[in-house]
Amino acid sequence: MQLNKLKPNPKRVSSNKRIGRGPGSGFGKTSGKGHKGMKSRSGGRVRIGFEGGQMPLQKRVPKFGFSSRVNRFTEEVRLSSLVRLGKDEVSLKVLAEADLIKNSTKKVKIFLDTDECIKMKLTGLKTTASVRKMIEESGGSIEE
Repeated sequence: MQLNKLKPNPKRVSSNKRIGRGPGSGFGKTSGKGHKGMKSRSGGRVRIGFEGGQMPLQKRVPKFGFSSRVNRFTEEVRLSSLVRLGKDEVSLKVLAEADLIKNSTKKVKIFLDTDECIKMKLTGLKTTASVRKMIEESGGSIEE
């Protein structure tokens, strides 16, 4: 037995409808599309969401949600990632160089997720109260 000699299972494979091939085929003349109307024409399909001129559902349903333009330039950073950085002074520029934030970011807030902290000086960054307490206990300082 060779792969190129195998024949497909006739129950599995059926030949395509050859529409528009005369009256004997059963799909001649109008090719199963009926008479006239939009659906009988070439390219005659109604676009997705169109409801015959009635206001479509996606326009009738009330919209919700809000996307703040400020949040596009705001990010949050974990304290553990600053500890892993191991820098004495941390600022927006340092975080961008370390790929912790995007270059377009203008505001950063540090939040607590670890029990250990090294001495560091934060400039131009906001922190939660728990992070501020932990940094000051370790001998660091924060300048906003």
